[in-house]
Amino acid sequence: MNRGHEAAARVSAHRHGDYRTGRGELRRALLALFDGSLKFQERMSGSVWAERYGWIPKGTGAEHGKVTLYGYQRGLLDAMCDPAVPLLTVLKAARVGYTRCATLAVGYHLHQDPTLCAIAQPTVPDAEDFGSGEIAPMLRDTPVLKPLMRPVKKGEKQDNAAFYQLSNGASVRVVGAASDDAFRRYSARFLFADEIDGDGWTPGAKTQGDKLKLFWTRGETFWNRSMVRGSTPLLYETSRVWKLWLASDQRRYFVPCPQCSDAAGQLDGWQYLDWGGPDVPHGLKWSLDAEGALDKVWYVGTCGCIIEERHKAWMDANGEWRPTAKAKVPGHVGMHLWTGMSLNPNAAWTVIVQEWLEAQADPASLVQPFMNLRLGRPYRATYGQEVKSSSFIDRMEPYPAEVPAGVEFITVGVDVQSGTVNPRLEASVYGWGRGLEVWLIGHFVLAGDPAKGEVWAALDEGVLLRRYRKPDGTTLDVRASCIDSGGHHTQEVYAFANKRRSRRVWAIKGRSESRGQRGRVWPRKPSSKLGHVWYMIGGNAARDWAYGSLAVDKAGPRHVHFPQAAIDGARELDDEFFAQLTREKLIVPRGQQYTVWQKPAEAHEAGVCFVYAYAAVCGLQALSGKYVKLGEADIEAAPAEAGDTAGETMTESTPADAIAAAVERARRLSRPAAAVQPAAPTPPASTDKGELYL
Repeated sequence: MNRGHEAAARVSAHRHGDYRTGRGELRRALLALFDGSLKFQERMSGSVWAERYGWIPKGTGAEHGKVTLYGYQRGLLDAMCDPAVPLLTVLKAARVGYTRCATLAVGYHLHQDPTLCAIAQPTVPDAEDFGSGEIAPMLRDTPVLKPLMRPVKKGEKQDNAAFYQLSNGASVRVVGAASDDAFRRYSARFLFADEIDGDGWTPGAKTQGDKLKLFWTRGETFWNRSMVRGSTPLLYETSRVWKLWLASDQRRYFVPCPQCSDAAGQLDGWQYLDWGGPDVPHGLKWSLDAEGALDKVWYVGTCGCIIEERHKAWMDANGEWRPTAKAKVPGHVGMHLWTGMSLNPNAAWTVIVQEWLEAQADPASLVQPFMNLRLGRPYRATYGQEVKSSSFIDRMEPYPAEVPAGVEFITVGVDVQSGTVNPRLEASVYGWGRGLEVWLIGHFVLAGDPAKGEVWAALDEGVLLRRYRKPDGTTLDVRASCIDSGGHHTQEVYAFANKRRSRRVWAIKGRSESRGQRGRVWPRKPSSKLGHVWYMIGGNAARDWAYGSLAVDKAGPRHVHFPQAAIDGARELDDEFFAQLTREKLIVPRGQQYTVWQKPAEAHEAGVCFVYAYAAVCGLQALSGKYVKLGEADIEAAPAEAGDTAGETMTESTPADAIAAAVERARRLSRPAAAVQPAAPTPPASTDKGELYL
């Protein structure tokens, strides 16, 4: 072949290719695919996904747009999305961005790791609200999720608020735990149980078992199932999330001290922020000005350094989650978030301390919400049961007259005791002032058979019609009375009360309240039959309030005063009287998650008479139709027949379990912004006034 033929052959080979040339090019192309399109993507953490793809929809928070997380939120979101964390328990307060992190975790599992997700809220309305108010806007406004939404054809309906199906095979379902069908007929790998201290999570009489365990079974078909369980805790005795958190590795967000760390970037003085208390040197401290108003707030670290709030953003950015215990079940992670960690301006240390100081005006009503919503801790309800009778005797005080000046109206609670040994009526007369500060005026024991009229005449003439004298010489009559009609002398109680309805003498019975149920103290309307009228009261809620007031040891709202000297006709106050006042005990039935009042076999008339006197206050408020300030001008006299209608009970009667409905949903995730405070002065040597011991 001449040179011309060789050149033509090379051109032909280059043009059409030969085996060796094509093989090399194919190899390079395949390797490029493995390095690019076919390469396994590096797993993205939840926080990275949120700040790269996450979006805050309009109408779901104070701000909208791209997500910016606080430091402690990054660790929380990473744990929610970590396949190596099968169980996560979050003990939380309000204003910490928990709900926003939860919705972002759902978005991550729908997009980055397409799977089946299920969210359980306490009730069906809660589920519908969460689905329509949180999940739907996230799917609609998040750029990487919106294209995955199922297209709606002509004549079809959009996915409802409880179920959303995406084109990549992922889905999210929202259910209400209170529904009997909540944990049937579906599967999910990522399970999110919200507000598990809510009543909806309490097993009913026909429930198959513990609802959290039932929810966990929805992921049985997935080898890598995971569950997030979070809630604001309520009562120490019954809190689900508290018990679960104690079984976890109890992680805290440790932050460096700005004073101990050096300018070269060496971090030191590691600790987690805590509320503190009067018996410990660390925590939030404050000073008051000459008028008693909040002046300065600062933080004393466990290292002894004084830390100003302007350093909180720096500490948050450099912090890290660390376990403080060994989990009882391997892989069970627990995290505690309280409001003082947040960089939200409404979570500034000055705001938290001010809320604590305001709670001292009514500690029996306001300290529990502070503990639950701000500190993310359960509240131990003592209900005066830890108060010894000797301490009540020490609280007895001389009255300037039968009725102290602070009393604005009087109610009476009457208990009926039958039997052949010592039949009698017992009646407690209580005077009420502003904020339901209460004074015992006298406790009367009227011997006599309740089946006969003599003892009833003694009650009417000696207690109910009596006018009680104040220091200025004026007198107060009894505004309302409640008499227990649930015993052996129901007809006698009806006959006595119905003739005196114009004087607001009411026959009452305890409403049937199974499984620790709490409701309004006073009914919306009375019960009646054959001309008799009586009122079915909520005994659990009434006892919660009355016995809870006994633990208030400082004069003011809900404090109970006792006289040193008995008025004419009343019994002397002694150890037995105060023992009766606290004999009913709040217990948690074995294996249950609710509280009930256990009635003792021993005498406890002093206690129930106090409860009935309080129920009479609730009846007066129902007549007035107001949420009263609880003073003379606010509880107005009602017409004789007005007792046939009733309104709501007072806010003070709200039981502890009902706070679950009022727990704030921390749904707004604000951009990080340190709340800069004035420089803190050198703290006084002693601990500050009004701090909370935990």
